[in-house]
Amino acid sequence: MKKLFKISLILFAPIYLFAHSLVLSLYDNNDGTISVVGEFNTGESAAGALVKLEAIHSGEILFQQRLTDDEMVIAIPKIPYKVILDGGEGHTQEKMGIAPQNGFEKVEEKELKTETKKEEKPSRSLMQISSSPAVTISIVLAFLLLFATIFISIKNTNKLLKEIQK
Repeated sequence: MKKLFKISLILFAPIYLFAHSLVLSLYDNNDGTISVVGEFNTGESAAGALVKLEAIHSGEILFQQRLTDDEMVIAIPKIPYKVILDGGEGHTQEKMGIAPQNGFEKVEEKELKTETKKEEKPSRSLMQISSSPAVTISIVLAFLLLFATIFISIKNTNKLLKEIQK
């Protein structure tokens, strides 16, 4: 039973080490600005991820810039908006924006434009190389498994050769 547990732990541990998701946090600085914080739940930096402020009623992009660090300070728009953090394929988070101290201005509802917009993909040159301990541990485990497999294979081959020679 202990052997089965150890083998299953070795086989399935790398799956959990690669699982991660993007986390978006918004904080009101009480000075007419908000702090947008983006990171992965593994502790990796989300530097290079695209931050967009999009008007809720019109779909207009109010602000668009890439994170240079994990955090960015942005002036609060006067109209209702949502914050979108795009960290690449499968890593997008949205949150409703924080209202300014005086509240949002009333906006006439306009029809959403159905223009096809070209989505800007995150640039690989702006993305930060992963320095997560999970990646390092996964690589070490992979090499240990590789060397263990080679060692056992050599040992069994030698046993077979001795059996054949007898």
